[in-house]
Amino acid sequence: MKVASTVRMGGRRQQCILSTLPKQAAQAVVKILAGAELGFPAFTSMCGIFIIKGKPAIGANLMAAAVKRSSRYDYRVVELSDRVCKIAFFDAGREIGISEFSAADAQKAGTQNMGKFPRNMLFARAMSNGCRWFVPDIFLGAAVYTPEELGATVDEDGNVIEVSPSPPLTGLPSNQKEIYRSWRSISDAIGWASECLPHMSVEEIQAQFETLDAPPGRKAPAWITKVNELKQVYMTSGEQSAAQPSA
Repeated sequence: MKVASTVRMGGRRQQCILSTLPKQAAQAVVKILAGAELGFPAFTSMCGIFIIKGKPAIGANLMAAAVKRSSRYDYRVVELSDRVCKIAFFDAGREIGISEFSAADAQKAGTQNMGKFPRNMLFARAMSNGCRWFVPDIFLGAAVYTPEELGATVDEDGNVIEVSPSPPLTGLPSNQKEIYRSWRSISDAIGWASECLPHMSVEEIQAQFETLDAPPGRKAPAWITKVNELKQVYMTSGEQSAAQPSA
């Protein structure tokens, strides 16, 4: 049974059969329609609106553009550093408030990327807070949030980074799946491998470790698999040597 989502746009009712579309296509439709409600063209909506946990999120740059294009409201960055961002908001030229977001606020909120792009992240939070506090009618009264505020992983510009979930561990013995949880350094991983591979020197094991080709967050389980493979190769070669008749 098809489920229709009815969206009001420009005074006309349009039927969007979102349930029959692939996920990415359905999200694109939602982005464009949400942007149209706020007066943004399709391309701008695709670049600046994101769907996070089923909710539309708006990039800080798009929020700032919405304030600047308003015939009534405006903003001015009063202070911007690695420690704090202060943005003054104006209504018909009259200051109506200052939105301030500091590094201390970011620490409490768990704001991402503060070690890499502190000014960008502080600006984004100060802008979103200011839009909710001082100019909510620009967004038709909707409480607007940046993607990062809704838990998305973002880059220095506040754009969402698509993170593929790590594949489940396969091929590991049940008693080895949690071994790497206790490792605190590479030395722990090398030490564990040395116990499993007594026929190899530490230098040889380290050389094997350096050849690992695994993405971040997957190196430890990949190392367990590699050690198991090396151990199996050694056992197999030993069995073959034992099976050969002596001269």
